[in-house]
Amino acid sequence: MKTIWRVSSYLFKYKGLFFLTIGMAVCMTLLAIFVPQVIRYVIDRVVQDAESSISTNLNLSVLGWGMSAIGLAYFLREIFNSLRIRINNILEQKVLLDLRQDLHAKLLDLPVSFYDRRKSGDVASRVIDDVASVERAILDGTEQGTVALLTIFGISIVMFAQEPLMGLAVFLPLPLLFILGRRYFKARQKNWRGVRDATGDLNSHLVEDIQGNRLIHAFALKEREKERFHDKSEALRQKTLTAMFQWSRYSPTTNFITNLGNVGVVGVGCYLLAIKSPGFSLGEFFAFLFYASMFYEPVRQINNLNNMLSEGKASGDRVFEILDHPLNIKNVEAPVDFPSGSMRVEFKDVSFQYPERAPVVEHLNLVLEPGTVTALVGHTGAGKSTIANLVLRFYDVGEGAIQLNGTDVRDVDLQQLRSHIGSVPQEPFLFDTSIAENLRFGKHDSTVEDLIDALKFARAWEFVDRLPQGIETLIGERGVRLSMGEKQRLTIARVFLRNPPLLILDEATSSVDSITEHQIQTALEKLFQNRTTLIIAHRLSTVRQADNIVVLDKGRILEQGTHQKLLDRNGSYAQLWHHQLNVIPDSSDQFSSR
Repeated sequence: MKTIWRVSSYLFKYKGLFFLTIGMAVCMTLLAIFVPQVIRYVIDRVVQDAESSISTNLNLSVLGWGMSAIGLAYFLREIFNSLRIRINNILEQKVLLDLRQDLHAKLLDLPVSFYDRRKSGDVASRVIDDVASVERAILDGTEQGTVALLTIFGISIVMFAQEPLMGLAVFLPLPLLFILGRRYFKARQKNWRGVRDATGDLNSHLVEDIQGNRLIHAFALKEREKERFHDKSEALRQKTLTAMFQWSRYSPTTNFITNLGNVGVVGVGCYLLAIKSPGFSLGEFFAFLFYASMFYEPVRQINNLNNMLSEGKASGDRVFEILDHPLNIKNVEAPVDFPSGSMRVEFKDVSFQYPERAPVVEHLNLVLEPGTVTALVGHTGAGKSTIANLVLRFYDVGEGAIQLNGTDVRDVDLQQLRSHIGSVPQEPFLFDTSIAENLRFGKHDSTVEDLIDALKFARAWEFVDRLPQGIETLIGERGVRLSMGEKQRLTIARVFLRNPPLLILDEATSSVDSITEHQIQTALEKLFQNRTTLIIAHRLSTVRQADNIVVLDKGRILEQGTHQKLLDRNGSYAQLWHHQLNVIPDSSDQFSSR
């Protein structure tokens, strides 16, 4: 019930709307209770008048008055119902918006490590499907449950006040219904969690197929993916049927028990009429038949809410699993501003390892002097990209510290830290919008002239200018309408607009041809001026003019120095250089001395 109460707190943020909805429901309940009383009065008057041989005109007058009163009650009830639905819809959308915004804000705050172990489709399923499910269960459940309880309470008072024995006959099935409901809720909750998990798994597979559609076509994997999708769909079908089959047993059982209650009402009522029980009239008998039907309808609604609440509880657990996830990467209580001046980056005895893996970085001591270019090279898995991620605080160091001008990166405000670092990743990411909007993520107030200058700087203006709408051209999801080299140049232009004091390039020219690479390197030469730069490279020819080249192996520094000094030592770097020179001839001039 903890999950249900937590979601209910979102309802009470809008107490006015919530209680207004309940108020409309109370009015509807009172009008519903009023109708059988009118029926009782009309029947008793008509029968009494008939037995007394009073004129037919009086009978018709009472009948006409009664029918008008009943019609008016039903009309007013639906007016209140219309208002209730409108208010409920407004409240529903406010709660949905709040839940999704809180969930989205938490997703933006969560560290990279959270996404390392989760499928994007499953996360999206929680934000869209699970939030809607839990909102529907709590809001509709609260409203319908309140109306049902009010109806049961109101009718119970009227029934026991008029004829306790008839009221008892109506109440007899309730204990059994309560026991069945509790047993069903516990079993149903477990089954619906399996359904929600299977839904998330299917969504994840669908997202993978959409994002990897080129690979699927290139490797002729269509039949394989069809089979995988069928298996996951079948798993969802089986779990859904299991949950539904439980309902197929529970719902008819409860309906049968409530119908037995109606049988009891008819039996007791006929008995009381037969013995001519004092104060129990034919009108009261008909009123009780209406009340019994009205009483069991909300009882059925409450039983049906078990199904909705079970699904909502399962979805709520998945939603709050994200909302309750600890923030391992966050600001300290009193964060400091990003240091000013030329940036000096120092790694002090830094160690780091991913969960359940061997250490990736061990006792690293390294200094990036202000305004210099430092290159990290080494075999795949040497820890190069991890070191860059530690500077950006995508992960926190396990031991040691990383300092910017003497300030620990963990003490710097996260927003400021990342806004003052320009990063060009190996796999460029572009949003499904125009080129101009993608560039403005680097500097939101950039003018068109600023954008064109940045594109020219990154040697991207030539191809952008040829596009149908130029910089306003939509490039599709993840920039799918552009080549990898074109996307890479746009990310470089975006960093140029940001103009950061610290620059991190992770294989920034890995996806371009030699001629384009030479053009970009010439542009980067200007970008490197008066800023500290960290380059991660596999192709040594791209970093031979760096001020300091650091050779890594399993997170440890093997050697460091300039290109020529490392060649003269004839160590690990020299071996890598000669190996690449034999395998990949150097066909481009790289950035010259700065």
